[in-house]
Amino acid sequence: MDTTANSSGRAAELKYPTVLIWTGLTLVAVLAWSSTLHDAWKMGNMPGTMGLEAADYIVMWTIMMAAMMLPSLAPIASMYLRVIHNQSTAVTRVLRIASFVTGYLLIWALFGVIAYLVSWSITRLLVTSPEMLTWVTAAVLLSCGLYQFTPFKSMCLTHCQSPLGFLFHFGNYRGMFRDLQVGIYHGGYCTGCCFGLMLIMIFTGVMNITWMIALALIIFIEKVWHYGTGFARAVGLVLIVLGCMLPWYPHILQSIPISE
Repeated sequence: MDTTANSSGRAAELKYPTVLIWTGLTLVAVLAWSSTLHDAWKMGNMPGTMGLEAADYIVMWTIMMAAMMLPSLAPIASMYLRVIHNQSTAVTRVLRIASFVTGYLLIWALFGVIAYLVSWSITRLLVTSPEMLTWVTAAVLLSCGLYQFTPFKSMCLTHCQSPLGFLFHFGNYRGMFRDLQVGIYHGGYCTGCCFGLMLIMIFTGVMNITWMIALALIIFIEKVWHYGTGFARAVGLVLIVLGCMLPWYPHILQSIPISE
């Protein structure tokens, strides 16, 4: 009887913070989407750096990643809450989850450096050889589609879908930056899972809202759906087809200002 009561009490105690995690991350994602939509309206859907300096671009990229990625992070953050639940007070748990999310976004901010370099290269290509952009983008679509079938993609996606063992391992860590470290490690796996899709967004225009929403949904479904691996491969097949068609039907991606 006491065991049952304790289990029910623990479940009730965990349920409220879990709802707060979902609510908090969703609210942050909504604010990030609001900022991203404002930037998209102001700058348009051009590929390249859009005239931004590196620091401004990386800030914009990180906010955009918060908009796109935080909803799919909520289940993992809820799992991590269960791992640390008995190790800290309520206020400390909030701070630890915040540190975890910060570490996760830090990895995507670092990826923003790569995104800026790729965008800078696209800007140069538009100036020197705009007709080549179609072929380069087709190669990127084809490569990213093939990547969806690789063992490395499957490994990273499996981690993102079921990271409980990983979280338990790091839940026993000590030190001021332990939760930041967990977020960084998980962000690394998430980057391995999603970087191909992000490259597509860079080539179709970072501020292309249609692609942004589509890829955010794809990433969310891959991570939370039971058949996420099969879905990822279906997406890969679509990308391969688009990559093969693009050189002959360049208007498939209307956001790319290419020569006819």
